[in-house]
Amino acid sequence: MEESNDIALFRSNPLHKLPQVGKVHTKATQQAMNNYHYDVVILGGAFSGATTGILLKREQPDLRILIVEKSSRFDRKVGESTSEVAGCFLTRSLGLESYLSREHITKHGLRMWFNGDNNQCPSRCSEIGTYYQVRLPTYQLDRSKLDAHLLQTAVEMGCELWRPASVRDFTLAGIGNNQLTLKRDGIEHQVHSKWVVDASGKAAHLARKLGHLRKLDSHKTNAIWARFKNVSDLDNSDLKERFPEFADAVRCPRSQATNHLMGHGWWSWIIPLQNGEVSAGLTYDSELFTPPEGTSLTQRLHKHLLSHPIGKEMFADALPVEKDTHSYSNLAYYSTKPADSGWICVGDAAGFIDPLYSQGLDYCAHSVSFAAKIIAKSHTGQCVEADVADYAEQFVTSYFRWHRALYQNKYHYLGDAELMNAAFWLDIGTYFIGPVRLVHDDPANEFPRFPYYGFPGKIFSNFMRFYNKRLANIGARRYAAGKYGKSNLDQRYLIYEGFAPCKTAASKVIVKGIFKWLRIELKSLFLPSLPKKQLLPLPHRNQLSDN
Repeated sequence: MEESNDIALFRSNPLHKLPQVGKVHTKATQQAMNNYHYDVVILGGAFSGATTGILLKREQPDLRILIVEKSSRFDRKVGESTSEVAGCFLTRSLGLESYLSREHITKHGLRMWFNGDNNQCPSRCSEIGTYYQVRLPTYQLDRSKLDAHLLQTAVEMGCELWRPASVRDFTLAGIGNNQLTLKRDGIEHQVHSKWVVDASGKAAHLARKLGHLRKLDSHKTNAIWARFKNVSDLDNSDLKERFPEFADAVRCPRSQATNHLMGHGWWSWIIPLQNGEVSAGLTYDSELFTPPEGTSLTQRLHKHLLSHPIGKEMFADALPVEKDTHSYSNLAYYSTKPADSGWICVGDAAGFIDPLYSQGLDYCAHSVSFAAKIIAKSHTGQCVEADVADYAEQFVTSYFRWHRALYQNKYHYLGDAELMNAAFWLDIGTYFIGPVRLVHDDPANEFPRFPYYGFPGKIFSNFMRFYNKRLANIGARRYAAGKYGKSNLDQRYLIYEGFAPCKTAASKVIVKGIFKWLRIELKSLFLPSLPKKQLLPLPHRNQLSDN
């Protein structure tokens, strides 16, 4: 398999060729500054930055760690759902079970809703989800609350915090030779650090300044999100009375699931939060879908949610939280060089792919564990040059394998319930037999490495890439033939057995998914073909009734 231009760019930029970035200070200016010395400076005090400090202090309590956070208080962030990998990290690695049970919502799986043929009845919408409650701990997180708790924990463990403070300049010159100019209380300070950890999230401070940040042009996704009050839930007594067959279809609370509304080229998340508000958002491929028109982003999002029967049931009387609507463009990005001697990018500062399966915190968990292990090893006097190179190689390889396995062209078939049902079984089965099983069996050794790396990871990612490509192709062919979403009404694609992180159980899920996929292949034999090696740039269809 040939390397992509993105990977080739990474490989052509070896780790020792690092541009020196920074302005020159005069001697008089340097003398006027306060000078500080640390073992580690962490840029960003949210999830990735705080957990890096926590893990380092656990491993090496004598490390002098400075966390630099630009905000005086964390802004309200998008409500975030965790996967089973992130759930394992939060509970078994960080020990947050009691805190999460008190302050956040226990998640009951992922549930997808489909619609078509001008249907307005929520009970007729086809559904993908579990019949019973899930087995492994996952959560619906209020990120601003969680980030504040983790940062406080890091400070209590001995990390120094500068807040609010900003990075004015930096020079990265290898382990022990990094210099940063930080501004706090209107005064610039010269800081020397052995290591610099960039945990600045989507700001991607180091990658942006060093010229390593790249958009993932093959995945053109954007998002709009907001918080709403007075949102109805899917387990209320009124809904049960009006649609008893809908309520009796499952034996678990639908409202505590991460509910996704699905359509061609787009999907919307609905995440309940502990304070009674609901995080709702729209993620879409800009080449396949355009959100409805409106006078504001809030109105456009609300109008979109109301266009789906499930969304209308929940958001008919909802009120948006004022000044809490946000939008992101070019969601997928990465750093061609996420680490070098004396510095590492972790979490979203290294890259992000897609929020569909709630795996953003997976990468945060792996990257901060990996980075903390390298820095702790360096602190004992051991050479970590090979470890840093391994981190950079693993991240880039894992990033592209994961993207191609799960997300490339997936937006072509997101709105077809039958296709997504096959994908759901295959995606979850391979996820459980690989990343989930590994971290639950051995979190101490599996978190400090990236998923889908190595030979077994290559085999599984290639298999996933193949079936995802086939389903995307069938989705595009169905759409062109006017046969897209024919199973989007009156179907309950429910999982009764549940998912477990062991080879036997996950293998059964994969086998069932393969049979579902093969049946779809047989049904699609006589669909019109598409041009070879490409998917048609099909026209937009914004109305759910067109599915």
